[in-house]
Amino acid sequence: MKKICLSLFLLSATLIVYAQTGNDNVFMSSDKIFTLGGKRAKSGEYKIDGNPYSNSKNFEQVTIEGYSKNVQDLRYNAYADEMEYLNKNETYYADKIDGLTVTFPSLKKTYIVKHYTYMGNEKFGYLVLLSRKDAKYGLFKREKVELMQGEKSVNAFAKDANDYYAKEKDVYLVSKGNTYYKLPKNVDELSEDLSLDAKSVKEFAKSNKINFNKEEDLVKLFDFINK
Repeated sequence: MKKICLSLFLLSATLIVYAQTGNDNVFMSSDKIFTLGGKRAKSGEYKIDGNPYSNSKNFEQVTIEGYSKNVQDLRYNAYADEMEYLNKNETYYADKIDGLTVTFPSLKKTYIVKHYTYMGNEKFGYLVLLSRKDAKYGLFKREKVELMQGEKSVNAFAKDANDYYAKEKDVYLVSKGNTYYKLPKNVDELSEDLSLDAKSVKEFAKSNKINFNKEEDLVKLFDFINK
């Protein structure tokens, strides 16, 4: 009886190990962000004009901090706020891990996964990193695409217009520790929000003709602030 029970136990353990290693929901990769369970990006059931991507529909080579060089090509879906990759001609979402950075060398753009608050709502998603990752005062860009409803036809003989994707205006966020702010309109407000030396920041902004509507100027300003 003991031998029979031991045999049954070993058989059960073998089946459990096989089920775990043979699970079709796990992509065979050393990088844990590429799992398939419940992550497939569904194709639309009806035609939608445009596309939900902030860069392009192409999958691009990326580097991911802390992971091997052998990672999947990705694209950023700004409507779903997800990174997508292909596996056997199916599109999946990469797993989100807090602090994960994904760099697209061809785009010269780095995304970082963050917990943040925007318009009073808690968010967990991708932001474009515009300052150093370890900077005291962070500068980020939020990209967003919305799904808009197409116009209805005025009569029964014409077709309704298709729904369509529309890119929203980019939103810039600044951080101090775990507190995030929407980028203020000017140097005075920025200095007050981040408790900066307003005089030195204003002098730098004036001498370098910093324009808050130009991303490259904002990057230059935050490089100065973080020195």
